[in-house]
Amino acid sequence: MFKKIISVITVILCVCLVFSGCESVTTLLSGADAEIEYKIENGEATVKTVPNKSTVTEIVIPDEYEGVPVTKIADFSAANLEYVTKIHIGKNVKEIAPWSMTNNQHITAFEVDENNPYFCDVDGVIYTKDMKTLIFYPPAKDLMDTNNSDGKVIKVSKYTIPDGVEIIRSKAFYKCNCLTKIEIPASVKVIEERAFFRCEKVEEINLPDVLEFIGKDAFSYCYGLTEINIPASVKEIGEYAFYNCTNLKTVNVDNKENGLALGEKWYPTDNGLEIKDLKVNWN
Repeated sequence: MFKKIISVITVILCVCLVFSGCESVTTLLSGADAEIEYKIENGEATVKTVPNKSTVTEIVIPDEYEGVPVTKIADFSAANLEYVTKIHIGKNVKEIAPWSMTNNQHITAFEVDENNPYFCDVDGVIYTKDMKTLIFYPPAKDLMDTNNSDGKVIKVSKYTIPDGVEIIRSKAFYKCNCLTKIEIPASVKVIEERAFFRCEKVEEINLPDVLEFIGKDAFSYCYGLTEINIPASVKEIGEYAFYNCTNLKTVNVDNKENGLALGEKWYPTDNGLEIKDLKVNWN
């Protein structure tokens, strides 16, 4: 009887091993305690989870795992990290999901292998290789100490997006709450969903004259904004684009109200409620 039980268990284990070759979740030690979990499917590996441990301050996403290329960083796989300051991305990564590396408040720089044909980094910021789309900005980049109105020392930073960039991707500046000023070049045509979500200290954003689209929640919780000018080129503003921008009291739109597509409550609100002294000036 005992021998029969052993035989059954052996058969089950063998079956599991056979099927694990089609799709599996595996781990890699790329440093002390730096366990990265992958999913292998169709001859490619996807990063599923990276470690969030005090002993891990840098993450290296390799070119390959178990002989197959690492091609994708999945949504939330490297998000909300409390200790990581730098993430290096290998040469075979061709897809970086929009939620994959959000809210990493201590990251000072992203690095992309120079042989990666899909992405590159410029001063720690991730772009598509053609420099037309800004993918991710590191929240702790170039922080400086300054005093706020109460005399308290706070961390702040500024950033100028390079000329030629046309798309600011969804979540690109998600919760970059130390930024006080972002300069957007004249080339930007699209600002996607939640691109500047909770950039709470940003006081000034100039929208270019070629801008066509502002996505859902694009500037939600940007408390520092007090006035914004929306150029005539804009064709669509997504719902809740300026949600909870409670200090944004003046919105100048260089267009007729019926001249562009407007999502539900696209304008500044206070937790979804109307702001009494808000002025939306139409051309």
